[in-house]
Amino acid sequence: MPVRDAGAVEALGALPDPLVAAFALVTLLGDVAAYFLVFSVLYWLGDRTPFVGDRLDRELIVQIVALGFVALALVTLLKHVFTLPRPPGADTPIAVTGVPDALRPLVSDASVDDGYGFPSGHAIGSTVVYGGLGWLVSGTGDRRPLYVGATLAALVSLSRVVVGVHYLGDVLAGVALGVALLFLATRYLSTPGRSFPAAGALAAVGLVAVGPTEYLLFGLGASLGATAAWVSLRDRIPITARSGREALVTAVSGILVVGGLLAVVATLDLAALGTVLAIGVVLAALVAVPVAGARLDAALG
Repeated sequence: MPVRDAGAVEALGALPDPLVAAFALVTLLGDVAAYFLVFSVLYWLGDRTPFVGDRLDRELIVQIVALGFVALALVTLLKHVFTLPRPPGADTPIAVTGVPDALRPLVSDASVDDGYGFPSGHAIGSTVVYGGLGWLVSGTGDRRPLYVGATLAALVSLSRVVVGVHYLGDVLAGVALGVALLFLATRYLSTPGRSFPAAGALAAVGLVAVGPTEYLLFGLGASLGATAAWVSLRDRIPITARSGREALVTAVSGILVVGGLLAVVATLDLAALGTVLAIGVVLAALVAVPVAGARLDAALG
């Protein structure tokens, strides 16, 4: 039994099938695609986000996104430094009973992974993104957002062991790295203008050391595009929306523009440099959407 495990994979994998399936669905919240969707919408809606909008502004959301890209580049680089394997069977979907047929494909897809296992990308990512968001929006005397963010990060992290794609040690290391990154960020990467270039630099180091992996190319392109848009438009991006209608117009515009760009990129067979440039354009558009949304709302009267 590997030191990284201590029997956790076998023990948690023996939970009742419906609970294992539920954790398989929870693990989807730690995918890069889920972060992209959730935080794009949060950024576009800003302070008009239902339930939590009074605690949000767009600069805060952009900062969390930037730290997420730092985490993505860091974990990709570290996986290739340690080159430690995943648990046996990580590339085989789990077999569960009592699950609705409509959910079976999601459960199957969520319960497999490949590549190196240490540290857990889902653990560091969810700690930085969900835990970091909860931490930054927690006001004095009200720690509930922090508890919610930490709980969500813990569930996503634990789900990786339950579905058998990570050892317990992989997850604990990922959480520790995520917490350390958040503390370092408060001192050295306290603004998007610092965090995005740091993410891009780390991705560039990874590309030199590791080679052109999907996540490093995505991280470099996203960081370059977001940096350019944020630096050039910072004074024109409305940090808060003037009205609920403006926020809605901005979100709909973002879905159409960014969704359309992603659809186009998905149809192209791009080399490494083309991928970086294309993702850069997508992220620059994502960051710039609130400027267009505010103007469109004003034009609508």
